[in-house]
Amino acid sequence: MDARTDLHTSAPNPAARPLIAHDELRTILSNLSHELCRPLISLRAGFDLILGSAAKPISNDQRGHVQTMVVLCDDLLRLTRSYLDYAGLVQGTRPLCYGSFTIGALIREIDRHFAQDVVARKVSWECVMEGADTTVSTDAARCQQIFGNVVANALKYTPAGGQVRLAARHEGETWTFIVTDSGPGIPADAISKVFEPFYRLSREEHSGVEGSGLGLAICREMVDQLGGEISISSTVGQGTRVIVRFPVAQPSSHGSLASQRN
Repeated sequence: MDARTDLHTSAPNPAARPLIAHDELRTILSNLSHELCRPLISLRAGFDLILGSAAKPISNDQRGHVQTMVVLCDDLLRLTRSYLDYAGLVQGTRPLCYGSFTIGALIREIDRHFAQDVVARKVSWECVMEGADTTVSTDAARCQQIFGNVVANALKYTPAGGQVRLAARHEGETWTFIVTDSGPGIPADAISKVFEPFYRLSREEHSGVEGSGLGLAICREMVDQLGGEISISSTVGQGTRVIVRFPVAQPSSHGSLASQRN
């Protein structure tokens, strides 16, 4: 029997998720993250003062320990801010800011952002606009965060010598963003769970891969707010493909692509 698993899943409709779970989650995340952010920022500033003090220099060993604590503090701040980000999205406290942008400009920014990272990781990288470019109405900042999360995930799991490809194209009343990688793929028992908050593949706990388990959950929330849809297909041992599709025009409040198809 072929050991490969070729699977495809779309993000669950946010309207179908329990509201009670969302309320509890946003309350816990907001309170916890706000309480953690303040002391972490103060702690980080204290480390900078120690490292930059000429009046009371520290030894090389002490400097090494402080620099390690700076890294750990920065990791905690990133994690805490991702919790705040997700809580804000669920709570609806981050209003959309629509504008007119070309698809090409949006993906060129992603290409520029990851240019150095792909070289450092020794991964083959391709970023292309398939077909004619066009102007779309969207929230560019949200798009950059969605695309950045998806590409960062692809790079994180693709080994050196592997491939990551980003392609965008205009398709009638929609435009599509596709990221394909040659990483390990997603197991059958996990692919239906990857959009759940805090879910991480079991292999990550032993591989040293960092993350909060919120990246795809945040993407799902933002894609839904922009009236789009996100889906994943994966073949174990061969790689993963993430497809994000948006309407070209600004959607109505209940005019998501997913709802139009139901």
